[in-house]
Amino acid sequence: MKGLVLEGGGAKGSYHIGVYKAILEEGIEIKGISGTSIGALNGAMIVQEDFDLCYKLWHDISYSMIINASDEEVHNILNMNLSREDILATAGKLKELIKDRGFDISPYKHLLDTYIDEEKIRKSSMDFGMVTVNLSEFKPEQLFIEDIPKGKLKEYLLASSYLPFFKMERIEGKLYLDGAFYNNLPFNLLVKKGYEDLILVRTHAPGLIRKIDLGHLNTTIISPSEDIGRSYVYDARNARKNIKLGYYDGLRAFRKLLGRTYYIKSKEEDYFSNYLLSIKKDKIREIGDILHFPVMPENRLLFEYIIPKLATIMDLDKDFDYGDFLIDLLERKALNDGINRFKIYSFDELLGLIKAEKSTESIDINIGPLERIMDKIDLSTIFNKEEIILRIADIIFCK
Repeated sequence: MKGLVLEGGGAKGSYHIGVYKAILEEGIEIKGISGTSIGALNGAMIVQEDFDLCYKLWHDISYSMIINASDEEVHNILNMNLSREDILATAGKLKELIKDRGFDISPYKHLLDTYIDEEKIRKSSMDFGMVTVNLSEFKPEQLFIEDIPKGKLKEYLLASSYLPFFKMERIEGKLYLDGAFYNNLPFNLLVKKGYEDLILVRTHAPGLIRKIDLGHLNTTIISPSEDIGRSYVYDARNARKNIKLGYYDGLRAFRKLLGRTYYIKSKEEDYFSNYLLSIKKDKIREIGDILHFPVMPENRLLFEYIIPKLATIMDLDKDFDYGDFLIDLLERKALNDGINRFKIYSFDELLGLIKAEKSTESIDINIGPLERIMDKIDLSTIFNKEEIILRIADIIFCK
């Protein structure tokens, strides 16, 4: 059985939706979902088979759908774009907030009433679990749908995402707190149900994660390949960007695509070593001169000196291979040239687009008499690392 685990994270939950879109397109059958906070809300909508509705919710998300405040007011506060009148109005709202002991989340309750269908979830063949913290009894509650009293699912979804600055309300006479304060990535719920094949979708939001031995599990971990914003930024533009990012990051994981910034189809093992062996000798000598290495046979210069030196400047892992090296170099060049990230490329397709772009402007790194000692100095401490990398990428890929 394959299970899906959605980490909490407020507005970062838009990333979940992109990943699930990739899951649907890849035809991956999910039999159970567990989530915390916004992960529980998204999971509930997936279980009730309302993905399109969930997608629309995030596509059009706004602050006014979560708390009782206008989007303009929140934007002004976050951007510190406040007139004297705004400051006075904000001070008044803060007084109300203190008086009421938290934000009014009536809009969020309305959202749950609008988008959650408890009957559909209970009739689903999928397992569904969530996490919250029972403040009244000082204990965590890790619940599956069958553990929740009928008619109370929306209240427990609210409980799973109840932050300390929300106006405190009781559910069946008890106070609750966001499940992230106990377990923000509740894969242990599904493991206890017998799941050994899990997809974990991270948001890297603040929260605790319970440790469990993953050694016997088949896990696919999908994490944002770039910053997805803050948990409280309920902005439609950012949400749409995160949906797209989640979709492509999901495809990277499921299709075993290469790259860290772009999405590149894999190649046969010897492709990259053959590509390096095909680099002309005059190019290798030119790169050697840039890095101030001594004269030696070109292949030795390339494999024993140039590649290890560049890998260090590029901050590659110690166990990098030639594919990692060339793809990272190609990605940096593509990003510098402004080539669209969100498309699946073959190595040759992306290389062709780079060759079609204007070559990176050369930089003058001749510093005269000091050349004699440059082989003992880390160039990256003197020049901009990225300029050096792009210059060398230009020589390898474009000249």
